[in-house]
Amino acid sequence: MKPQLSLREQTGQMLLAGFDGTTVTRETEDLILNHHVGGFILFDRNYENPQQLHALTRDLQQVAAASASGLPLFISVDQEGGRVARLKAPFTEFPPALGLDRTRSEDLAYEFGRALTRELHDVGVNMDYAPVLDVHTNPGNPVIGNRAFSTDPHWAGVLATAFMRGCRDSGVVPVGKHFPGHGDTHLDSHHDLPWVSRDVASLQTIELEPFAHAIQNGLEAIMTAHVMYPAWDDRLPATFSRPILHNILRGQMGFKGVLISDDLEMKAVEHHFPFDSFAERAVEAGLDMLLICHHRDKVLALHEQLIKGIEGGDIATGPVERSVERILHLKSKLSPFPERPPEPAGWTSYHQPVADRLRQASEYPS
Repeated sequence: MKPQLSLREQTGQMLLAGFDGTTVTRETEDLILNHHVGGFILFDRNYENPQQLHALTRDLQQVAAASASGLPLFISVDQEGGRVARLKAPFTEFPPALGLDRTRSEDLAYEFGRALTRELHDVGVNMDYAPVLDVHTNPGNPVIGNRAFSTDPHWAGVLATAFMRGCRDSGVVPVGKHFPGHGDTHLDSHHDLPWVSRDVASLQTIELEPFAHAIQNGLEAIMTAHVMYPAWDDRLPATFSRPILHNILRGQMGFKGVLISDDLEMKAVEHHFPFDSFAERAVEAGLDMLLICHHRDKVLALHEQLIKGIEGGDIATGPVERSVERILHLKSKLSPFPERPPEPAGWTSYHQPVADRLRQASEYPS
């Protein structure tokens, strides 16, 4: 990897973009070659079958390898199991993580993480937005619910960390989410700006415990929550909050990995803050990577915001350089691309039994 990157290349590495199509298009090539994006997020719009997805990710990485920096891409997806699974059959259909709260088996949580991400690795996906480290404390929560691993903070951390180890052993980077905890909200941040009104003591012992456990066990990437925590910051949601991301996550909890925003097109931020302030807010708060899931023009706009902000002195260069160092360090540990096309028949043989055991676990008497 080249140690010296231009300002345009550095700021491009801080972007994660969604794109249209099931093959590499001229527009997608432009994002890599001229905007130097750090990676992409996949959706069902990019997927026809595992062989096609393997070809797509291979072609994306080949374009990146031929670029000025030669840096590999993060190829990411939301694949948790349960209702959040972008890649459908013949990918194995795993049940929601909360079923593990019945038996609290770390071995089964590990096998879950390893099996789910083995399939991702086989098609060239090297980053998964999982495990969920939120605690299922609010039965009325419209967005987390059975995506969490437990109703208990300790077990949410232990089981999610076992899942995380399985991801790592499959060669996929796990991204813990949604810091500092989305489990006790009454609103969905896709549609509005939620609040968690706990006091500092309960935030520490409930929301933060699973993240602390995962960080202590080597968690390398975290996604933020577009949620307000007025006990810590009554002005800004966690994604844009320096007290939460810099003081608590980096300072108090000692997290040294890559910090990724949730999608910056979600209404929790898009309806409450001007888009042209996002780059400056993100860098000030301590984010390393900015995620835009849908609109290419917003990716380009964010890139220009970062460049102009640095050139004009509104964005400090130090935090950007440190972000790029963290990104490149994580990229240096990516697994080699799988050259052989995937064999989904093997997934059925080896991974369906894991899914079946998870379903049985969820029915196990409390």
